Amino acid sequence: MDKKFVKEKTINISKTSVDIELTISPDLFWFEGHFKSQPLLPGVAQLNWVIHYTKKYFDKSLNLRSVDVIKFQCPIIPKDRLMLRLTWHESIKKLEFTYTFITKNNSNKIASTGKLTLCH
Repeated sequence: MDKKFVKEKTINISKTSVDIELTISPDLFWFEGHFKSQPLLPGVAQLNWVIHYTKKYFDKSLNLRSVDVIKFQCPIIPKDRLMLRLTWHESIKKLEFTYTFITKNNSNKIASTGKLTLCH
């Protein structure tokens, strides 16, 4: 993860979950060509970050086996602030994630959610 393009701050961490605050830079390469009139963060970038942080906080040897469920509810655009929550279920090798917008009024508006199966 390129620190100059995505500012991250770990908020809460436990053995099974982590909350990470992300601030998205307008200069992020994922926005290039996606789209000119209104840059949007692609779903593949969101998934990439989920795997990156899963390896960072839970187990470096974990890899994506399958995307069980994924739902993109609201576009993520440059300068958005997000809370990424990862919840790891070790016994069944399942990971749940939620990207929630951080807003002044704490509206808890969800950008995307998903469930993944991971393996070693």
